[in-house]
Amino acid sequence: MKIQTAYLGEVEIESSQILHFEHGIPGFEDEKEFVLLPIEDNNAFHVLQSVATAEVAFIVTNPYETTTNYSFEIDEAIAHSLLINEPQEIAVLSIVSLKDTIEQSTINLKAPIVWNTTNNKAKQVILNNDNYAIRHLISTESVKG
Repeated sequence: MKIQTAYLGEVEIESSQILHFEHGIPGFEDEKEFVLLPIEDNNAFHVLQSVATAEVAFIVTNPYETTTNYSFEIDEAIAHSLLINEPQEIAVLSIVSLKDTIEQSTINLKAPIVWNTTNNKAKQVILNNDNYAIRHLISTESVKG
């Protein structure tokens, strides 16, 4: 199927690529289907693009690639809702707010996206951990890549 995107124009996707957010993403509860699209010449960041609405797209990255000492536990309710059976089924993404420079850009460590890569169920979870901020400066970390 073809979809319109915010950053990449029209792209062809397969239904098997669609990530399903049962309750949407906070602030975008009506957006239930997204696709993860690569950014050309950049392996660190991707576009999490709504399938239904071209204007709804987020830049995301693996927080473990850009942040040191980041960890959290996935509680039983989340594991159950995403049908997670094994730890290797889990991928974690964080939404990035890109600014003029990478030093000014931030990553949302407070509300990661947990994704079951086996069945493509995903959910943005809000961590009850004051050590993680919604706007964590990427420049405060040792950026890899």
